[in-house]
Amino acid sequence: MTIKNFKFAFIFILLCSFVSCNNNKEEVISESASTDTDISSDEDILSEDQEQNSDYQFIPPSPIQIGLILEKAGMDYIPDIANPANNVEDYTDKFRQSICFGVYSCDLAYCVLNDKYDEASEYLKSIKSLGAKIGLETVFQSEDIVTRFEKNIGNKDSIVDILIYVQENTDAYIDDNGMDDLSVIYFSGAWIEGMYLGVKTLSKDSDKNVSVLLSEQMGILELLLAGIEHIAEKSEDIEELNSAVSELLEAYNNLESVQLSAEFKDNLDIDLTTEEIEIISGKIIDIRQSLVQ
Repeated sequence: MTIKNFKFAFIFILLCSFVSCNNNKEEVISESASTDTDISSDEDILSEDQEQNSDYQFIPPSPIQIGLILEKAGMDYIPDIANPANNVEDYTDKFRQSICFGVYSCDLAYCVLNDKYDEASEYLKSIKSLGAKIGLETVFQSEDIVTRFEKNIGNKDSIVDILIYVQENTDAYIDDNGMDDLSVIYFSGAWIEGMYLGVKTLSKDSDKNVSVLLSEQMGILELLLAGIEHIAEKSEDIEELNSAVSELLEAYNNLESVQLSAEFKDNLDIDLTTEEIEIISGKIIDIRQSLVQ
């Protein structure tokens, strides 16, 4: 798969997640192979790499979509499990602010999908505050998003429309201003927070739901890792994030259940053991805690 097709893979995996969470799982196995007997010159390879890099585009699912996936997986609302909105002033460096813009975006979706509008309003204010610090203040200046949000409290459809509006404007601003690296970082925060909420809430229910969630989301994790690795200038914080995400994916792929599933090409519906779930859940929790502290 070329980097040019990266965004389509994200959409494909997201759709698979929605289908699977509704227990309508359908095995999708797509293989493509091409054989070229000609030996490419070093110049040709370099030219191809440069073309792929220029075509690269990171378009992840939005935090509200992550929230919907978790909701369909059977996630319940647990008070005080999300990152406290009043911690927003604790994040003073650009990396933490960018990561927590994503974390709070997911927490906002978590509250909205569970009809916790007062809490959601506080998260929206935190997102607006962080947005102003990471170069996204224009997204919230076009109209008073917070006032519009508060006027529609109780109307879930309208609230979701507002979140979609914010997401679309965020994506458009990032795209128009060449801020692709920021997109990768804030989505990393949203994905990690979403998985954290999932393993903390679904574990109260059954191992089956957690197992399904983890096996589905590892496909998105692979693409997230590709996005992080594509960042040209990595700070120490980004390098640490890269290592943590890479280790998480490696740990998952090395699980015995995953290895056995790979032999039978059944990687869309993997039943992890309780011990395996605890291993991966523990790593997700550790990563999340390191990002919001």
